[in-house]
Amino acid sequence: MDKMDAKMAFDLGNTSYAQGRLEEAISYYKKAVNLFKNTNDPRKEADALLGIGDSYISLNKPEDAQKYYNSSLNLYNAAEDIIGEGYALTGLGISFERYKDYEEARECYEKSIKKFQKAGDYKRAGMVSNLIANTFELQDAFEDAVMDYKRSLELFEKVKDREREARVKDAMKDIESKRYSVISSKKDIAALIVYFIAISAAEISVTYVNMQMGLVLEMIILFALLIHSSFHESYNFSTLLRSMMALPMIRIIGLSIPIMQIQPLYWFPIIAIPLFAASFTLIRAQKLTRKKIGLVLGNIPLQLTIALSGVLLGFTEYLILKPAPLISTLSVETVLFGAVILTISTGFAEELLFRGILQKNAENVFGKVFGLLYASILFTALHVGWQSGLDLAFVFSVALFYGYAFQKTRSLLGVTLSHGISNSFLFLIMPFIFPAVAPYLATVF
Repeated sequence: MDKMDAKMAFDLGNTSYAQGRLEEAISYYKKAVNLFKNTNDPRKEADALLGIGDSYISLNKPEDAQKYYNSSLNLYNAAEDIIGEGYALTGLGISFERYKDYEEARECYEKSIKKFQKAGDYKRAGMVSNLIANTFELQDAFEDAVMDYKRSLELFEKVKDREREARVKDAMKDIESKRYSVISSKKDIAALIVYFIAISAAEISVTYVNMQMGLVLEMIILFALLIHSSFHESYNFSTLLRSMMALPMIRIIGLSIPIMQIQPLYWFPIIAIPLFAASFTLIRAQKLTRKKIGLVLGNIPLQLTIALSGVLLGFTEYLILKPAPLISTLSVETVLFGAVILTISTGFAEELLFRGILQKNAENVFGKVFGLLYASILFTALHVGWQSGLDLAFVFSVALFYGYAFQKTRSLLGVTLSHGISNSFLFLIMPFIFPAVAPYLATVF
């Protein structure tokens, strides 16, 4: 009898909810919850709790909704109902979004997408990905929004939901123009210019003036970025400032490492450790997904073409710097060993931070063009230590090329390999080959 009464109360709740009689729906759902408890049916009890949560959301009472969504989530989890967990997590995300707590909302949405995908419900997963895109759009984080719209499009394509595919494409068209016309306040632009000048001054001080003075400047910049990011109201601007904190932090750690008698080649992985640590911290703090930071293969032929550009770039930079070799002898084994170290320590470590994280955040503040330019000049500023104006111009042009390639492909594979190949030619191969062939080239030219 309880089971029939519970089902009747639940059905009446659904009818009242559909007709907009929300208080009445809540009353029926609560009655159904109590009756389902007596029938020992946690899944149905969770359905009724979910209905209460949905009703409170419709009444714009997110705090009440959260309580019932959490209760339904616990019951769905106990009943191993993955779809139910996905619905409850989606509800929690919506309730956080009502508070404008977008980061918590996105965390719940991401969890729900995983549940729906695990259950094979790609349509629902696509709808939730759309919700994530909407939260980013509300914060004018257009680059992030586009990435989630693309994900929802891919999910809708799997189930051939043409109507929703068309809606997402329209949303992406609408946002495309905004990506190139982001307007930041003059105050924010001035602040970012000051930070660039300060970082450049610190690098110049470390290289040309006084290392201790440079270290003090780096610490001042770090604390300024920390405080500024904590008090600024803009999500995009604060996120960019927090990303930029990695730059003085890397230099402070690098300058604090005691000088040891080790081969120059092994300094690169030592210096890469704080780079990876900073990137990992930013990825966790900003809740960045693998796709958003470019950890995808992309179009393999195109990525390999980008990678091969490293040969020319390495040769060109060698003509500018002519550094000593980082290995004692030129052999297949030593070159391969050194190339792996350089690809991971310089290619992947630097591209992950500057292109995967910092450039994306700069694009949200400045738009596509000026975001690319700002990330590139920051990358260039950290190469002052080579004491070559010509090399700074070369590094800036390379940064623009890598940044543009990342914009178009949203994959780090090609630029990482190109960066690693470039440094391998610069430090491992050309120092042996060029001196040997230079006399012959001189006679020819």
